[in-house]
Amino acid sequence: MKNLFVCFLALIISSATAQKIVLTSEITEADRIALTNKYANDNFNKKNVESLHARMDSAIKLVFPVTPKNGIALFFEAMVGTEGKVDLVIFDLMYAQKYNRDSLAGKFKAAFASQMSKYKAPVPGAAFVRTFSIGIGPIKVPRQVRQTDSSLIDVASLVTYTDTLRIKKLFLNDLELKEIPQTIYRYPNLEELYLGSNEITEVNLNMSSLPKLRQLHLQGNQITGENFKISPNKTLNLLNLKENKLSDIPAAARNCKRLDILWLGGNQLSKLTSSSFKRFKNLKDLNFYKSGIAVLPKGIKKMHHLEVLDLYYNELEQLPKTITRLRRLTHLAVSNNQLTSLPKKIDKLKKIHTLYAHHNHLSKLPERITKMKNLKILDLGYNWFTNFPQELTSFNTLEELDLSSNNFTEFPSQLLSIKRLDKLYLRGNPFAGENAEAKYGQQLGQLKSKNIEVFY
Repeated sequence: MKNLFVCFLALIISSATAQKIVLTSEITEADRIALTNKYANDNFNKKNVESLHARMDSAIKLVFPVTPKNGIALFFEAMVGTEGKVDLVIFDLMYAQKYNRDSLAGKFKAAFASQMSKYKAPVPGAAFVRTFSIGIGPIKVPRQVRQTDSSLIDVASLVTYTDTLRIKKLFLNDLELKEIPQTIYRYPNLEELYLGSNEITEVNLNMSSLPKLRQLHLQGNQITGENFKISPNKTLNLLNLKENKLSDIPAAARNCKRLDILWLGGNQLSKLTSSSFKRFKNLKDLNFYKSGIAVLPKGIKKMHHLEVLDLYYNELEQLPKTITRLRRLTHLAVSNNQLTSLPKKIDKLKKIHTLYAHHNHLSKLPERITKMKNLKILDLGYNWFTNFPQELTSFNTLEELDLSSNNFTEFPSQLLSIKRLDKLYLRGNPFAGENAEAKYGQQLGQLKSKNIEVFY
């Protein structure tokens, strides 16, 4: 494999017009990372990405002219050189049990070789790598359940099992259920109910018959807010409604008086308003991952006990000032948005120890961020920093700092002033190229002498 890897690398370096190389997952993960690091500028020019995506779609249509009944998942990674041509494609096929994998991989290899040889970046000049994960047709993921002495895993067992008081968990996920079986009420000691990845459109749960239920998992169904009903209770503390058809936090969720964890990621929460957050005084963990949120309502401030807020993959251009009222927040994830700034009074979030803000449009930090004395993990990778944010030198509690894929053309000498750090990520910056070790060996050595693990 090492010899194979060296050959690939030599071909890539030798000529920008060399024949395109298409691989499957036969390449090791370590070798893949080594290759992609050579294209770590991640030039996410919209025209370049759209053009590359179009070529990928054309290749897929060569293999599947019509949507297949038995779907597959495709992992696709293309590395584009400075001249705007594809140097390398790595791809993998998943959930392809219904196919001859070798034959199908061969077809994709030929299709990608054909289409990617025609690719020319509309805006060349910077090497970049782009990764896509895409589903082709309906994908049936093999059912995976874990069974214990106190659990059941199929509907037939619900009817026939006799020692009902013993059962605490029901794993009824991935069973193509259209509705929740009424036989669940035979199990009064039930603590966890898993109904994810079914075809359920309506929920009307009588919690008085399930007096010990603590977790309810309904992700990956077809539930709307109007069709979600649950009776008042003081037992449920986790409600998982990810990837349904919700447009707002369902009103019935307020009937769960001791709800700690609410997961709504993967819904399109277009009707979210300030009033959506009323009467969730005990909520500690709120997940809005990939929910199409362009504006986070000011009413988020009502979540006084919130500790974890996940806003990954939304469309936020700014955060409301009221977010600083969440004084118990310890974990804030705002990555993969379009933020140009963080709240000026972010220091009011005194308990935050983990802040993920990578893949945004940040170019500076608020001055008061230096007062966040509990901050241990700060991820600012894939932003628009050209000047090193001086505020970072004030921290002595940071353990991990990620500045990957920003626009530092020279080694930021201010890094040497940071008193305490365990891990530092600098990959993908213009200065962190092949000659970084030779050019900045002294500075890197100083960091390493402080027992800082540096990735560049």
